[in-house]
Amino acid sequence: MFLPLNDFGDKNGFPKPLDWIKEYWNQNEKFWLSSEDLLRQPFILLLDGLNEMPRVDRADYDDRLAAWKNFLNNLALNHPSVRVIFSCRTLDYGTKLTTKDLPCVPQVEITPLDDSQVEKFLKVYSPDAAAHLWEQLKGSEQLDLYRSPYYLRLLIDQTSDGRIPEGRAALFTGFVRTMLKREIDNVRLRNADWLLTKRDLNGIGQWRSAYELPYRGVLFNALADFAFQLQTQRSDGDTENTGNKMQVRIDFDGALDCLSTRIPDESQCENLLNAAVDLQILDMPGDDVLFVHQLLQEYFAARHLAEAANKTKNSTALAAFTNLASVAWLEADISPTVREILQTLPKSGTLSDLPTTGWEETFMLAAAMTDAPDDFLRALAQVNLPLAGRCAAQPDVKVSDELRRDLQQRLIARSRDPATDLRARIHAGDALGRLGDLRIELRQGEHGRYLLPPMIEIEGGIYSIGSDEGIEEDEAPRHDVELAPFALAQFPVTSAEFKYFIDSGGYDDERWWDTPQAQRWRRGEGTGESDRENWRYWRNRFKNDTAFFTQFVDEQAWTEELIQRWNSYFEMTDEAFEAMLRDRWPHQRFTLPRFWNDPKLNAPNQPVVGICWFEARAYCAWLSAQTGQHYRLPTEVEWEAAASGKVGRRYPWGDVFDATMCNTIETRLRRVTPVDVFPASDTPPSASEAAIADLPGNVWEWTGSGYQAYPYRADDGREAVDGDNIPRVLRGGSWFDGGRDCRSACRDRDDPSNRNRNSGFRLARGH
Repeated sequence: MFLPLNDFGDKNGFPKPLDWIKEYWNQNEKFWLSSEDLLRQPFILLLDGLNEMPRVDRADYDDRLAAWKNFLNNLALNHPSVRVIFSCRTLDYGTKLTTKDLPCVPQVEITPLDDSQVEKFLKVYSPDAAAHLWEQLKGSEQLDLYRSPYYLRLLIDQTSDGRIPEGRAALFTGFVRTMLKREIDNVRLRNADWLLTKRDLNGIGQWRSAYELPYRGVLFNALADFAFQLQTQRSDGDTENTGNKMQVRIDFDGALDCLSTRIPDESQCENLLNAAVDLQILDMPGDDVLFVHQLLQEYFAARHLAEAANKTKNSTALAAFTNLASVAWLEADISPTVREILQTLPKSGTLSDLPTTGWEETFMLAAAMTDAPDDFLRALAQVNLPLAGRCAAQPDVKVSDELRRDLQQRLIARSRDPATDLRARIHAGDALGRLGDLRIELRQGEHGRYLLPPMIEIEGGIYSIGSDEGIEEDEAPRHDVELAPFALAQFPVTSAEFKYFIDSGGYDDERWWDTPQAQRWRRGEGTGESDRENWRYWRNRFKNDTAFFTQFVDEQAWTEELIQRWNSYFEMTDEAFEAMLRDRWPHQRFTLPRFWNDPKLNAPNQPVVGICWFEARAYCAWLSAQTGQHYRLPTEVEWEAAASGKVGRRYPWGDVFDATMCNTIETRLRRVTPVDVFPASDTPPSASEAAIADLPGNVWEWTGSGYQAYPYRADDGREAVDGDNIPRVLRGGSWFDGGRDCRSACRDRDDPSNRNRNSGFRLARGH
């Protein structure tokens, strides 16, 4: 049963949720069940648009949310066969529906479509043009935009000629043009030449730019003004602390007031609203007016913003518009600070993001439609540097090389500025990744393009390795090793770097998979077994030692949802658990890192994750062939030598752990972060070399070493690459692990074919 929540009451009040559901059901005579009988049946209630409920202000919205929480509690007690799914844009999901009686209402994110799903969608919904559309999309910068069914439908509805709009602004413009073409014979449009003039109608199809709409009549100019006013007239506090706007609706009389600035005649205003409804731009449920989709609202507001910027002749006037996107970023200007939040945040909590303005999507769209994007983005960068970087990175925004380089340099500086709030540094790092990191140089090689990483020279000599602290047995004894000089990458390998390996056909080229084990893995032989064995190990260990399970859950700060999921594994029979493992981890061939299409784990400037040992070594072989230099994985003692130095630092920065120094479970970010946003964790730079970043935390890093007991000896077989599938050593800890795991001496191990969400790798170069 599907119910849109934008019909849940109106601004004068709302019914009890159960009464609302029953009323809807009873109005449909085709249903043979009464509403009372319905609630005794197993059925799923789909409630769409949690952010779209009508409301007067934030307090009214909270009251409606509380009503649904109460409904869920009663449902669990009185109607246990009924299940409920709420849907909402991720950006607008700010309030969990958990209560004391319902401690676990899981939040599930719909992941973007992968390449095969996009191609299949096109074949199903546009069979004639699918091959041509996919050929243009495959491997393009725009493909990520079309990983949403919503955008794919917009694309299909306007591409009878097979041409793909360059970006989102052109895509929405094309949608409006398509609706306009469909409605061109509508009496309302033909007879009201103040909506669209005859010259407007005659010019349809003869567009001078990708963003042009009829502009002599008042129709689209008034809709742009209307959208802009909706976003500026919202009540203060009508957002979550993230600042993202909810879809804005206004009552009919309020809509007439908004339009009266351009159209003083009330009947003409009503005619315009009806025309916009015909064009499927606006919706008018009951006595309310709203855009049919929040993105359309943001698109028309962006048209207003771009037009205003085009008319602005000086930077002071332009700042009046760009100030709409102004955000705080210095730690001194933000309260509470990250450190203060972490002192009170529960172990299972997540560090809240910085407030945003709600204008971000509008500025992203406006940047493509403005006549002078350099001027527009320079002004925007003064108040919101990461947003300016994200705008400039869009394929449909044409900026000068000078501006691009200026934004890149400023984003690098901010991502490493200790005076900047950690979350603002992360925003800067994410934006830098989209725009391109100047420190990682794009080159052309024999096997295609590649990114050359900055390397830091490590001097040879005697290093003290291991630990006698007694924290982990396999770290002892502390002992000296002699190392030849080598170089270590300043950062872990990023998704941006690894993408060139994928694009060059790296998974298909046998040359890079240089051992029998690696070749078997590349062919997909037995690739599911290591994951199955890993899950068997942890299930048996947790199930047989409940005290350890409780301790582990506490140390790792598991969420209630994750705890319940594992409890369900304990209750399974062994046969059912094995069947689940076979279904979840089949033997298959891989051609991408495991989490390549997960937006939380695949940002360009994040360390690439979901990489097994064989994939990491194949990348090293490929990069070596591209550059003519010997790139490889570091040995575990090389990694530790770089982290601890000859003075034997406990952590790369010193001897005392701090949750704000690197990305561990104590930092409560619960995600991979861009490289180099924790400058305090850098190794001390030498007189001639920069520091090495991100050795502790963020991701575990594969080394070339096989796991054996200490003391370390390079000639005892542990550095062989073609032995049996012995565990391989990882170093550094990760965002999913505690601070003790990011000590310089800490050792971890894993099957070389495992591909975890918190493991990546770093390059070494040398003998």
